[in-house]
Amino acid sequence: MAEQRGEVRVADRVVERIVRTAVLQVDGVAPEGSTTGAIGSALGRTYPRVDCTVAGDHVRVSVEIETLWPASAARVAGEVQDAVADQLERFAGLRADVVHVLVARVAPAAQELRRVQ
Repeated sequence: MAEQRGEVRVADRVVERIVRTAVLQVDGVAPEGSTTGAIGSALGRTYPRVDCTVAGDHVRVSVEIETLWPASAARVAGEVQDAVADQLERFAGLRADVVHVLVARVAPAAQELRRVQ
């Protein structure tokens, strides 16, 4: 009977939203737009940056993140990989074949951010 129901697809934008949300939930990842401000947001230069390639029920993910000082970049990147794979499976039924994570920036601690602004 299941074959009579038709095809179910998850739009690429939805996949990217799931990935972005998973990334931002990891402790040590800087909040979206925390250091780039309004101009950076308008130009699309905020973190995290997400690129997904979906083929059937498989996904290849590349993510650029900004971490918060003094969080370990290696720990945060590993947790991002785990969170992305878990959330894609849970919310979209997709298997992440690979999750590439680039720590592109390190933001000052939250206290330093307030002082600078």
